Amino acid sequence: MTSLELAVLQIPAPVGADAHIRIVSPGLPTLNYIPDRARRAERALFERGFTVSYGGRAFLVSADGGFAGSAQDRAADLMEAFADPSVDAILAADAGQGGRDLLDHLDPATIAANPKPFIGYCDNVFINQFLASKAGVSSLYGCTLMVHIGEAGGPYPETLDYLTRALASADPLECAPVPSRTGGLISLYEPELERLPRERDTLGGWTWLRPGIGRGTLVGGEITLVPELVSCFGLSLRSAVLFWHVGYHDFPVQQLLKKVCDQADVAGLAGMIVGAHPVIPPAEWAATVGALLEEFVPGTAFPVVVNADLSHLCPSWTVPYGEEVILEAPDRIAFLRRP
Repeated sequence: MTSLELAVLQIPAPVGADAHIRIVSPGLPTLNYIPDRARRAERALFERGFTVSYGGRAFLVSADGGFAGSAQDRAADLMEAFADPSVDAILAADAGQGGRDLLDHLDPATIAANPKPFIGYCDNVFINQFLASKAGVSSLYGCTLMVHIGEAGGPYPETLDYLTRALASADPLECAPVPSRTGGLISLYEPELERLPRERDTLGGWTWLRPGIGRGTLVGGEITLVPELVSCFGLSLRSAVLFWHVGYHDFPVQQLLKKVCDQADVAGLAGMIVGAHPVIPPAEWAATVGALLEEFVPGTAFPVVVNADLSHLCPSWTVPYGEEVILEAPDRIAFLRRP
């Protein structure tokens, strides 16, 4: 098993509000299915001063309708974005599935020679981890063009604020819980429903289950993907800060967390960040997580915060993946952004 090595990670240079963002589609063909959402997102980025372009294959749809073209197509767009000197940052259109399929078609040497921020979430985490493990480059996790920025009625201000802050500065990035959230699903196939703003009907705030201070490399993702992520990259989670969140599925959380604990040394973590649940109310979710930790990693002392805004709810933080984060219970999460 190998650890993430902070010392060898390049942190891409800060990206200002006049930057050129290239949109690629590593997973779902959402750009093709709901182009109105893409246009809303593009307009929101323009209003922030960004220039937006799309990968040449970003609007493709695979023969089975499940992906934005073949794995080679999706990887080629990503590699062209890294190699293009006019591109300052790369934003995933959506996630969903297919991220791991790109890895055999990516060239870490080209990426390392052209470091720039890649932003994604959920299944995109295979790309985030590839950049850290194979290219030695940090990236950003938390939002995509379609899910977060193309929101009907405009993107939530917290989402854009965290994205622009994460892109624009090498200074430490402090995170704070949002006051309210939405877990409403986005319809890919019914445009008349997709155009309706989602209600922010879930209470915000975070819950610190365990006190203390923890400091380590941020690694993790949607909980069903974490064991595969550990296996695929031979990761050791010892001394890392693990984050995980739950997607829209019915898999029992107890079984999912047990699989993570069986796959990796969770007892040796420096800290844990658990995202808000898309369906379970925050207080109930915090109690559930607390009970599971007592079951699987009893007696451990690392700090744990639940109901963080790294989840399938919106708004969302955008945070550095593979970089150093410090947890200070009960009120501080900060990414140190080492140069």
